[in-house]
Amino acid sequence: MSATSHDRPRYATPTRVDVTECRTNRIADRARLNRVQDSEVHLERRGGRTFLVTTPAE
Repeated sequence: MSATSHDRPRYATPTRVDVTECRTNRIADRARLNRVQDSEVHLERRGGRTFLVTTPAE
């Protein structure tokens, strides 16, 4: 029996992290920390707030 582990989590639904108060030069670090395997990461503005959104790959 072998055990495997993934370096990054996998999610079935998009995840959002509020980065409104995050310094601009730290957003790239937050994107790397919140990136999900084979996913797309982008910024989204909603109601005056900024979110880092991770969308799972199909």
